[in-house]
Amino acid sequence: MKMNRRELILSGVGAAATLGTSKTLLAQNNPQPETPGLEEAPIPGSGGTTDISAYEGLTNEKEIQVTNLRDLEEEAEKILPPYSFAYISGGAGDEWTMRENEAAFNRWALEPRYLAGIKEPDMTTTVLGSRLSLPVITAPMGGQGIAHALKEIPNIKGTNGSGTLYTNTSVSHLSMEEIAAAGTGPKWFQIYFPENRDYARELLQRARNSGFTAIVVTVDSTTFSNRERPIRLGTPMPNLGSGNGVRTPGIDPGVAARLKVDLNWDDVEFCRKETGLPVIVKGILTPADARDAVKRGCAGIWVSNHGGRALDNTSASVSALPPIADAVGGKAIIILDGGIRRGQDVFRALALGADVTAMGRPVLYGMALGGSRGVRAVYERLKTELRMVMQLAGTADIRSITRGFVRRVEA
Repeated sequence: MKMNRRELILSGVGAAATLGTSKTLLAQNNPQPETPGLEEAPIPGSGGTTDISAYEGLTNEKEIQVTNLRDLEEEAEKILPPYSFAYISGGAGDEWTMRENEAAFNRWALEPRYLAGIKEPDMTTTVLGSRLSLPVITAPMGGQGIAHALKEIPNIKGTNGSGTLYTNTSVSHLSMEEIAAAGTGPKWFQIYFPENRDYARELLQRARNSGFTAIVVTVDSTTFSNRERPIRLGTPMPNLGSGNGVRTPGIDPGVAARLKVDLNWDDVEFCRKETGLPVIVKGILTPADARDAVKRGCAGIWVSNHGGRALDNTSASVSALPPIADAVGGKAIIILDGGIRRGQDVFRALALGADVTAMGRPVLYGMALGGSRGVRAVYERLKTELRMVMQLAGTADIRSITRGFVRRVEA
């Protein structure tokens, strides 16, 4: 599946939203893709039908039972409109990278240290000054209105209510101010860098003023990706609005809708200078890019392939992690997303060099099924599993999880 630049960009384990301004960036500025076959599902009004009432009916707010995060996908498919499920569940191209994100974890076996005398492991950690109840955060995801009628609100409430950090995207359906006001805990702001720097400046300043404590710059989605599942449905993406439209006088909303294709390190530095906040670069898959980020003063490296939704046939995030961790050498924090479905996955990612992990799809499924309480249930399940893994493996706290607790399994 894929979409053009106004697409709903699901990240991290990612989701995508409409980049809109004016009425909505979604309904405006529909550039034609330069490569045949890379256009997203039809635009509203261009063919097919979208029953908006189906999205307005996604109002669940209830307790849900989570035994296994993978079960959530099947349950969510039963209640989500077809377009929603196709968009959230799918990846780019042949979806090899999306599948590999999960498969690659099982190439690392746990090496437990029994008789370690661990009674109650401490799962808490601190990342860029934010205290977290566990080393898992919510990845930036746009288009959350396709999973719940209240859009981003249940997600930030559920995430913060679980004692962890929410990452908001610049392509959210609600405004960053509304989302920030609904939260009770730490939050970062992720930006898809626009072509117009004045608009970029507006977004960054609004994020700082709204209380976001770090800026996440996504670097792996500057052009179309071939996400094919929604295309096959032949129905348009729902026009559910865009919250972060242009507010600065004199900026053409149509121009503001365009992302900067030729993104470079100067744009990353611009984010740091405009806000004075720590900057995290998201979408890093090579040690060379990680070293460059450290040299340029970035506070964090987010190892990610966009949940397999950007460039197919790239490395699984966890496969790219060890050499990146070695290259960074503790000079910046490392976040990893892509394929986190078990407490064992979190443990293995930390052992291989991540400071914290991030989730996308399971959180959206939990929100669709149970609203903010569904999100909390997802996090509670991961806490239960991670606590068990740490106790059995013999690690008293997060700092104790080192590379000696995993072993590469040869095929």
